[in-house]
Amino acid sequence: MPEVTFQALQPWALLPAKARVDRAESRAERDTYRDSFRYLRVPRLPADCPPWVLGQELGWSVRSPLTLTMKPFDDIGLAVPDSEDPHQVGRRLGGQGMWRRGKDWIATGNTAWLHLGDYRTQGDNWEGMFLPNGLGTVEWRLGWAATIPTGTFLMVMAPPDGPPAGLTVPLGVIPAKAVNAMTDRGGMSIAVQPHQDATIHRGQEVARIVLLHPDSLRTTTRQTPTEPRTATPDDTEREGAGPPASTDSAAANQATAFGPEAHR
Repeated sequence: MPEVTFQALQPWALLPAKARVDRAESRAERDTYRDSFRYLRVPRLPADCPPWVLGQELGWSVRSPLTLTMKPFDDIGLAVPDSEDPHQVGRRLGGQGMWRRGKDWIATGNTAWLHLGDYRTQGDNWEGMFLPNGLGTVEWRLGWAATIPTGTFLMVMAPPDGPPAGLTVPLGVIPAKAVNAMTDRGGMSIAVQPHQDATIHRGQEVARIVLLHPDSLRTTTRQTPTEPRTATPDDTEREGAGPPASTDSAAANQATAFGPEAHR
């Protein structure tokens, strides 16, 4: 059976937890209504619906390691010539901060909250938990690493009941090679996008990760159209017979033949 390993890299990290549905609590509420109330009932219990339970228990819950309020922000991608100072360029263009991402830079505004997640590393340095990722998204470093079987994929998605209010979690699929390599690069990270002030608490579920078999991405589909129905001799006979006589017309004819006028 495939095995997934989670390893804490920082003391503040919260490792992913296997999602579980508390069937006993749900059934207890249903039974309380039945035994104690005249009208109120739970006619259909979600916890007794296997497809719903499987969906709720899919994968592992990714939980926030700290409590803070995320705010939406503006950003713009920039190229800075070697002869110019990146921070001066950022200030000239109205950005409050400049962040190096690869060969280019991201200038941001309204991002003071990003520094609330700065944490101490084992080398007694400070690292940022949140890094601008472009297009209003943030890379969120979670302080733990995952090891998944070679050839598989890890899907990052919003929780079944939705992410925290004000936060969007873009759907993404990461191959095993990239996931496992993150162990030596600070651990697992996910992308999030605050579109309004979003207050998140430590331990709150913010995303869900799911292990995917490679066949989930390689599988092809085939669509079979419905074949037109072949006409039969019975269909031809029905078409030539014409519409059946109306009951109202037949009744009217009978009234004419046997009515008062017929005896004159």
